[in-house]
Amino acid sequence: MLKDLNSILDYIDRLNELDTSNVPPMAQISAKFGQSTAETNNGSGQSWREDIPRPSLPHADAMKNAPETDGDFFKVPKVIEK
Repeated sequence: MLKDLNSILDYIDRLNELDTSNVPPMAQISAKFGQSTAETNNGSGQSWREDIPRPSLPHADAMKNAPETDGDFFKVPKVIEK
């Protein structure tokens, strides 16, 4: 891990050598999220659906779709070994 950390720090040192004085700061890395249109007037430049509370799927219906359950929870294969 020490080798990887040193490699990262070396790379940061190399980046610090670059002259970025003429590079404008960026608020977003993607133009998709930086655009503002009539539909995206929430100030973030993103078109989100309105956050309206609504009923969720009833527990019994969710359990009906489970391949395996103990009655209260989904049963899934163990993926983490201790």
